[in-house]
Amino acid sequence: MTGVLGEPLSSSDIQAIHDTSMKLLQNVGIRFPVEEALGIFRQHGFSTEGEIVYFSENKIMDSVRFVPDEFTIHARNANRNVIVGNGVPVFAPGYGAPFLVDLEVGKRYPTMQDYHNLASLAHALPNQDLSGHLMVEPNDIPNKTSGMLMIYANILHSDKPFIGSTAGKVGAENTIKMSEILFGENLGKPVTMGLINPLSPMSYSPDMIQALMVYAQHKQPLTIAALIMAGTTGPVTLAGVLAQQNAELLAGIVLTQLITQGTPILYGSTSTNIDMRTSALTIGSPELSLCIRAHAQLARFYGFPSRGGGALTDSSSVDIQAGFESMLSLLTTVNSGIDFILHAAGILSSFMAFSYEKFVMDDEMCGMLRHFIKGINVSPETLSYDVIEAVGHDGHYLGHKQTLDRCHTEFWQPRVVDRSGLNALEGQDNLDAVKRAQQHWKKLLTEHIDPPLDPVITRQLSSYIEKLTFS
Repeated sequence: MTGVLGEPLSSSDIQAIHDTSMKLLQNVGIRFPVEEALGIFRQHGFSTEGEIVYFSENKIMDSVRFVPDEFTIHARNANRNVIVGNGVPVFAPGYGAPFLVDLEVGKRYPTMQDYHNLASLAHALPNQDLSGHLMVEPNDIPNKTSGMLMIYANILHSDKPFIGSTAGKVGAENTIKMSEILFGENLGKPVTMGLINPLSPMSYSPDMIQALMVYAQHKQPLTIAALIMAGTTGPVTLAGVLAQQNAELLAGIVLTQLITQGTPILYGSTSTNIDMRTSALTIGSPELSLCIRAHAQLARFYGFPSRGGGALTDSSSVDIQAGFESMLSLLTTVNSGIDFILHAAGILSSFMAFSYEKFVMDDEMCGMLRHFIKGINVSPETLSYDVIEAVGHDGHYLGHKQTLDRCHTEFWQPRVVDRSGLNALEGQDNLDAVKRAQQHWKKLLTEHIDPPLDPVITRQLSSYIEKLTFS
C-alpha cells in the first residue's frame, strides 16, 4: 500500500503482475482464431494447439523490444502532425457510441449528418488533436459503406490526423487505400491509427486479428487496448484484471512485431469494474481511474507509449455527475502520464452515447488540464522582484507593464465556462453550462469551413467509395 498521492503499484507489485502474465501466456495461452495469424506465430517458433498460442517470456520480450517509444502521426496539414510518446498528452474524441443525446430531443439514433457535424467540430475544437473514427454509429446508412464514409468525412472536414477503421480486413484495407490516395502509394510513415480490442477473456476475435494484420503489414500505428470488466470478463480483483489484461495486450503486441518489426503501438486500457447491483459497466468509477494509474506504470515498465482514460462517465445526461466523473477520469489519466487519450471528449452513459454539448464542455476541460500540467515557470522574470518592489505598499499591478504584456498568455481563458458572478442570474440571457455549450457548438458549425483539399484527391476518394458501394 502506498500513500494517498503515490503510485498504486510498488516495483514488487509490477514484477508480480508481469510474472503472473507470463505464467498465463505460457500455460493458458491466447486464442487467435485466424489461421494466417497462427501460421505467423508457428513460423517464429511459438507453440500452438488448435487456436491457442502459447508464449514464452524470452520470445515475448525479444519481440516487443522493437516497439518504438515515440512516433509521429502525420496529418495532411503538416502543422497538425501529432507526436505520441513524448510526455505531452494527445487528445482524441469519443469512439463507438451507438446513440446520440440531443439537448432538444433526448436520446436518439445518430445519422450520417451527425457524423459530418462531429467531424467538423473535431476540427474546430482547439484541444482535440485528432479527428476521431466512429464517434457515433450512423443509423441511416448501410454498414457496407459506413466505415468509408466516416473516414471520408474526417478527411473532408478536417486536416488533423484521423483514426481509421478496424472493422475486419475490409475496414482496415479501405483505411489504407484511402490513406494512400491522400498521402501517396506505399505509405512510408504513420498517417492514421487503428483501435484493436482483445475479446476478453484471453482471446482475440477474427475481425480484430485481420484488421491488426493489415495495419501492421503497412506499419501503421495500432492501439491494442483491453476493456476487461472485473467480475464478468475478468477476475473480480483489480490485480487479477491487470495481470490478465497485460497478458492479452502483450500477445497482440507480439503479433504486430512478428508481422513488421517497429510497428508503432499504444499499450491501452479502459478496464474497470461492473456495478454488482445491476451488472452494468462502470466507467465513471474510481476503479477505472485506479486501473489507469496502474496501467501507466506498467507501460513505463515495458517502455511502451500508452493509451487510456478520457472524460468518462456513467451518467446519461450532461449533468453534475457527468462533470465530476469525467474530471476524475481525465485528470487521473493526464496526471498518470498517459500518452494518448481516446474518449477525451463527448462520451456519456458508459460509452453508449455521444453528446454535442459534452463534446464542447470536455474539450474545455482538456484545455484546462493542458494548462494545469504546464506547472509554474520560476525564473528571475516570473519571480517579479522588480515589479513587486516598484509597486510597493500602496500601488496596484493592474496597469503595470508586466501585467499588460502577459495578461493574455499567463492564464487559462475559458470559452464556455461562466465567471460573470451572481448578477448573471438576474439577466435575461441567464444560461446554464449545457445551454452555453449548445450555443457554442452551433456557432462553431455555422462558422466551419472545410480546409482546402486537392480536387483530384477529392475525386479519387469519391470514386473509390462509389466503386465499392456499387460493386
